[in-house]
Amino acid sequence: MRRRFFWGMVGVALLTVVVGGVTAAVLINRSVEASIRSEFARQAEATGRLIENELDRVPVGPVAAARSLGDLLRVVAAVGGHDFVEAALVSPRGLVTTLGESTVLIDQVSGLSTLGGPVHFDTTIDGNKVVVIAEPFATRGRGTVVVVLGTTLELIPWNEVLFRFAVALALAVVVAALLAQLFARRAGKRLEQLRDATVDIAGGDLGARVAVEGGDEVAEVGAAFNAMANQLQEARRREREFLVSVGHDLRTPLTTIAGYSEAIQEGKVADHDLPRVGSVLAAESSRLGRLVEDLMLLARIEAREFSLRPEEVDLAGHLKGVLEGFRGRADAARVALQPDIEDVGIVMVDPDRIAQVVGNLLENALRYTPEAGTVRLGLRRAGRGLVIEVADTGPGIEGADVPHVFERLYVTNRYRAVRPEGSGLGLSIVRELAAAMGALTEVDTAPGRGTTIRVVLPSR
Repeated sequence: MRRRFFWGMVGVALLTVVVGGVTAAVLINRSVEASIRSEFARQAEATGRLIENELDRVPVGPVAAARSLGDLLRVVAAVGGHDFVEAALVSPRGLVTTLGESTVLIDQVSGLSTLGGPVHFDTTIDGNKVVVIAEPFATRGRGTVVVVLGTTLELIPWNEVLFRFAVALALAVVVAALLAQLFARRAGKRLEQLRDATVDIAGGDLGARVAVEGGDEVAEVGAAFNAMANQLQEARRREREFLVSVGHDLRTPLTTIAGYSEAIQEGKVADHDLPRVGSVLAAESSRLGRLVEDLMLLARIEAREFSLRPEEVDLAGHLKGVLEGFRGRADAARVALQPDIEDVGIVMVDPDRIAQVVGNLLENALRYTPEAGTVRLGLRRAGRGLVIEVADTGPGIEGADVPHVFERLYVTNRYRAVRPEGSGLGLSIVRELAAAMGALTEVDTAPGRGTTIRVVLPSR
């Protein structure tokens, strides 16, 4: 890991130096070319003025002018450091007269007699590249003087530049290697700790954590890993508690059924006790059936192995029917059922899932509401959608327990139910079904003043 990190950093440094060096060389080359061509233009203009002044002092004849200006052009070449300094005089009629002795570059200037502005070009003389500028200047009554400057000097000494670039590249490699080694050692050690902790988590050690140092990306990954490990450990704890609770809930009815079965086989149950024993066996079997059914339903919901079948439903009438289904159990428990159901018209919902949600809420409320208490089922429209709520006059829930109300068996383990029948999974099923329907679940409770659980359906 450290080796890959090391070579990765060295590669990035090399790529940065190469790209930066090439880009800088191109930009510098363009800048130097522009600067030198500008200097050429200035020197050509100065040479043109010197030639104009010299022409005023020499005979008008072209031959005499050509002879007298040869020395001037040689002096300009020596002073300016040019390999070629040539000039020509273009008369107002377009006649071209060479000034001086050399015509190597003048002959390569196209359209010399009609030149209207400076011309830059490159040519090759004796195998050497020559940078050329030809610039015309109007004189007083003599026509136009065209000055041509040429030099074989390399604008950028590439051999020297490449040598220095190679030196800089070597230094960059050394510095990058040292820094990469330092960072690789530091970051690699932290990544190895993260790898080892991951292996420990995969092996079942959910207590493995990594030290979070600094504020870089590795630290962020470490913090995210620790958060994930905490969630896994908490999930494992809840799963363990869930299995213990379910095992207890399964053991109690199974023990009752097994005990009565053995008593019946051994003939220890009198004939007049058989109806009572049958009633107990039926109740315990029903309790086992509800627990198994709820476990299977919750597993299907969490695995998303169930479907919603929405249809047009008179929701108010549907909820009234669900409430009436609990009337007998409420009367037996001496608990009053109160409908507070508003007519919300036809709604597109899955009637079976709605019945499951409301049934579980009513069953949970009846478990914790004492005799002479009240359970109210409400339905109303609100600005955010449709609100279904079940309120009871039970003991209420402590504030610290409210965030855990919908966890499996949490309420069952924390609060003693007045009527213990039921699986204790009803609220977990309510939350999962509500989430599948796009609904929200809310809890409004306080110790001593009952509990209200709301399901807020989307307006659609």
